[in-house]
Amino acid sequence: MRALINAFIIHVTLNVLVFLKVWHTFDKKRWARIILILVFGIEFIIYTYGFIFYKSLPENIVQLIRVMGTSWMLFLLYSGGLWLIIDLVYILVKKAQKKSWHFKKQSQKFKITSFIVPILVVSGIMTYGHYKFMNPVVQQLHVSVNKPVEGIDSVRIAVIGDLHIGWMINREHTKRIVDLIMLQKPDLILFVGDILDSHIDPILDQNIEKELERLSATLGVYSCTGNHEYRYDAEEKIELLNEAGIIMLRDSAVFIDSAFYVVGREDKVVLDRKSTKELLRDQRVDMSKPVIVLNHTPDNLSEESDAGVDIALYGHTHHGQAFPGNIATDIVFEVAHGYKKKENTHFYVTSGVGLVGPQYRIGSVSEIAMITVTFKDKRNPQ
Repeated sequence: MRALINAFIIHVTLNVLVFLKVWHTFDKKRWARIILILVFGIEFIIYTYGFIFYKSLPENIVQLIRVMGTSWMLFLLYSGGLWLIIDLVYILVKKAQKKSWHFKKQSQKFKITSFIVPILVVSGIMTYGHYKFMNPVVQQLHVSVNKPVEGIDSVRIAVIGDLHIGWMINREHTKRIVDLIMLQKPDLILFVGDILDSHIDPILDQNIEKELERLSATLGVYSCTGNHEYRYDAEEKIELLNEAGIIMLRDSAVFIDSAFYVVGREDKVVLDRKSTKELLRDQRVDMSKPVIVLNHTPDNLSEESDAGVDIALYGHTHHGQAFPGNIATDIVFEVAHGYKKKENTHFYVTSGVGLVGPQYRIGSVSEIAMITVTFKDKRNPQ
């Protein structure tokens, strides 16, 4: 609820600031100001009504309001930022020319042009950002593990993070993602949490679990938990995923094909979850075999490398999802997206294939990662 309130406050603040900017731009156009009042007023009323009464409204209406509200908020953020930059440049230029920079003295042509151009730019950026969200890419990565595996030279792993199935990611979109995963013909499918979003209701209402049941791989389908699995109806959601064929590893390990281990850590919202070393010890993991760890949040990579893990996979960050979020996550996390090798451990943080909030990828990508792992005997690399 706190996140919803914060989003509402940001929404209102952006509306007020941009409204005042546009009101000034059309100070001599009464008809334009009437349209302005109608557009901002109607959007605000609909968004506020949806915010207050979302529990009693039909789900398709709530979905529409969410998409409209988050898209509008992103549009205001970007266009408002461009208008602010234009105003600052205008002030600096006028001061350099030792002329008055007061906005009231701007020509009507300049005001209209500086208003329209950012709208066109932002509209183009958001259109492309939505296209990127709707068309996930397949990232290819090859890594070598210096541990021999009898009978297996390599394994192709599909790594998927942050699908966030629910109100924003419906059955149709889930179907496209499942189709894309299966098109890769992976030997093993690994999720790194947040498969489901918040409430279980939209999953049950649309029978989305039927799409998840289509996932199959020779070596199985596994996942760790993410923080969104623990938002409302946690045990019911985890049970649903297990029944759909996605084996949830909750501080547990599985020895796959007597060849290598996949270890799933509980999300860090579980305060008494085990450390990686404790988990490997308690699960009696044979460290002479390759070990892959699934851990939703990449906030402490050293914990996996210090434990001697061969491959560690993460999600959670979305790589910020939309600019400037990508910059923020790059600052917060050692690796916000992509590959890194630390000591003898290969790390990969996926930016995820789904989203939370506005349906755009700007400065980030929707992806599934195909990781080809080659097993080598370091004593006999041939």
